[in-house]
Amino acid sequence: MTIALFPGQGVQSAGMGNGLIDSAPDVFGTASDLLGVDIAELCTQGRAGSADLDSTRWAQPAVAVCGIAAFRVLSDRGDSFEAAAGHSVGEYAALVVSGALELSDALRLITVRAEATDAAGRAVPGGMAAVMRIDRAAVDRICTQQRVALAAENGPGQFVVSGPADRLKRAIEELAAAGAVSRRLDVSAPFHSPVMAPAAERLTEALDDVSFSAPRFDVWSPTTAAPVRTPDEIRAVLIDQLTSPVRWRETIEGLAERHGTVFHDIGPGKVVAGLTRRIVKEAEIRTLEDIFVRTSEGTE
Repeated sequence: MTIALFPGQGVQSAGMGNGLIDSAPDVFGTASDLLGVDIAELCTQGRAGSADLDSTRWAQPAVAVCGIAAFRVLSDRGDSFEAAAGHSVGEYAALVVSGALELSDALRLITVRAEATDAAGRAVPGGMAAVMRIDRAAVDRICTQQRVALAAENGPGQFVVSGPADRLKRAIEELAAAGAVSRRLDVSAPFHSPVMAPAAERLTEALDDVSFSAPRFDVWSPTTAAPVRTPDEIRAVLIDQLTSPVRWRETIEGLAERHGTVFHDIGPGKVVAGLTRRIVKEAEIRTLEDIFVRTSEGTE
């Protein structure tokens, strides 16, 4: 049995839908009808009308749709999965494929999430930075001193910090002085930080109108680094996810201990595969390139 992993925003690229659209037309059709934009065109060309794949508003649902469509293709060819996890917005894809959340509801929630996080980021401009070659204690200390958030622990010595622009700049300087290597991320807002509190409030309201089911297999939330099994647990992690760090290292370690070391990165690119390989050295990790040959410009 295999563990399904779904990436989040940041992996999107023009052409990421190649090989999927003809294989899972119902997924793209449903998404296009609900979102009012040609998702197939967006995922192949990078633009569809006024929708731009580089914007948070469209990147988040597009990445999730590609992951859900890919899972459908894998399942139809006979692949089976014992557990799943998703990085940030990828968690919605994991919930859909497990049967815990309907695709239509997931897309509506992702739309609210994307619009609300974008608005929160415009109200308090900031950003995120990847940080490497430093230990957790030093990152925690500098984050506390500069009042920025630890947004993710993606692997051994691999972190992401997030916060308002001025504080983030000082934190990057302090991290460099402590010996870290930092790189600003090309994102529009300080995600997974207290800046996203207004977005969490909006998402809470939207969740009141959504019904959840118990997942058919374990879905691990990187917010808690543990499985979520009840509707109340799912609602809680989706809300907390916006202001809490992504505990990816702990999540992958827990999945490997409980479910084994065969993973499938089910989404565009190889980011999740790379992170997971650094956490579990003996892992067998497959990507969509094992199935689809990507030939379009802008794809791998």
